Amino acid sequence: MKQKSLLLVTVLILILGLTIGGQAAPKQQAKKAAPKEQPKTGGTLVFGQGKEFTNPNPFVNTTSSFQFVKETAYESLLTYNDDEKIVPGLAESYDVSTGGTEFTFRLHKGVKFHNGKEMKADDVVWSANHVKDPKNGAFGQNTIKDVKSVEKIDDYTVKFTLASPSVLFLSNMATIRMLPIVAANSLRPGQLKLEANTFAPGTGPFMFEQYQPGFETILKKSPDYWGGPAYLDKLVFRPITDDANRFNALRSGDAQMADRISSLDASRVKKGEVKGIVMIEEPFGGYNHLLFNSLSPLLQKKEMRQAIAYAIDKKRIVDEIFYGAARPTDIMMDPQGVWGKAANLPAQKRNLAKAKELLKAADYKGQDLVLIGRKQDAQFNEAFQRMLGEAGIKVKIDILESGVYKDRYVAGKYDLYIAGGTITADPVLTMSEHFYTVKMAKGRYSNPKVDKLFEDLGAEFDQKKRLQLFKDLASTLYVTDLGAVPLCFDIRYVGMSEKVRGYGPPAGKNYREGSSGNYFKRVWLN
Repeated sequence: MKQKSLLLVTVLILILGLTIGGQAAPKQQAKKAAPKEQPKTGGTLVFGQGKEFTNPNPFVNTTSSFQFVKETAYESLLTYNDDEKIVPGLAESYDVSTGGTEFTFRLHKGVKFHNGKEMKADDVVWSANHVKDPKNGAFGQNTIKDVKSVEKIDDYTVKFTLASPSVLFLSNMATIRMLPIVAANSLRPGQLKLEANTFAPGTGPFMFEQYQPGFETILKKSPDYWGGPAYLDKLVFRPITDDANRFNALRSGDAQMADRISSLDASRVKKGEVKGIVMIEEPFGGYNHLLFNSLSPLLQKKEMRQAIAYAIDKKRIVDEIFYGAARPTDIMMDPQGVWGKAANLPAQKRNLAKAKELLKAADYKGQDLVLIGRKQDAQFNEAFQRMLGEAGIKVKIDILESGVYKDRYVAGKYDLYIAGGTITADPVLTMSEHFYTVKMAKGRYSNPKVDKLFEDLGAEFDQKKRLQLFKDLASTLYVTDLGAVPLCFDIRYVGMSEKVRGYGPPAGKNYREGSSGNYFKRVWLN
């Protein structure tokens, strides 16, 4: 009985959390998660830009840094989400006809332009026709030219009819490059420049307030933004073209964000040598590849092109020229994305012995190959000259002014040159500029089979079939023909103060410069 009583007392002690001595037993304190920061409204963010913003006309200069600024004020019918998938934007939904030539968009209701007017089908039709008219100088005129007609079905429904099926139409619709939606009759026919501080009304989270060439461009938040007002009151884009000055502005607090931070300064931040700054990487900011002049008798020999490829050390390019701030690649698409995985190309590695063997097969007699470049490319070109020289290939470098450089490659007066660009979500948009015959300058690679594959890719809506078509295209271009040598992607860095919150994609997703509108509408300052 005593044993049972003792057991009962013990159980009660344990339940009450007491010791035999009557002292409170220490309790396990549950770890509390740090309270989530709540966004703050208000404030001005100054962004130091490496390129000067010019011309706020929403239809012209809609690439690179210009697109970056304009996508805070202007939007398109579709957009890309953080997974880089096409999703509805100003259109709440869309349908594609069975034949792939008719695209019907149903618009969100209640979307207001910056002048207070509701966006309707008439505005979409006017914007599209403005882009289609060559005299308006719209950047998207070349991509929208295949649209036969744009038709208003009702106030909130618009139908685009294409001359032929095109899956690329949806990709083109997902940025403002082809078709920003602007209030009807905002510009006169043929008007390229806007009157001082008079802006075409868009639908974005911010609206232009002030623009003065060579000075700051100021945007303020749109209080009636259909996606909910932004947190910031204002965005200031300040041109600071010198790399050192731009980084110093970020360090001193004169700017809260800055783009195109040099790889050396980015490295200092990563190593902890510079405090109070956070770096965001765009891992595929720009590609670099070596192009051959197909009119050169020597380079028409595949063995010669192969010898050059084997002489190239991509890792050395990354280390010597980009100080590690680049990624070697064997394809002009994200190597780890769906297109890179579908291509599954063999890695291209340096092999000097193989290069020399191929030079003999090509009957190379030590002739000079002319590599053209600009002054800012000198280090890149000199690295190529040294690498190819180690294999016994003589390279003469012609450093040219930008205008002369462009004239030379358009006329096909070169043997080699290193070209660059920015990848898009679709390989046809990224690669056709360099390898589709009708889009190329004189002397560039041309193959009817590759042309046909580009055309089939552009017309095929089934993704599995598209991936197989791309595998065939990549294999033909880079292995069978060796029409060019992919080199690397340079990493672009955006620096920001630790006080900046909410900018950029979720963890694990790639940063995209073209998503500025999506990023800035959720940014706030702590």
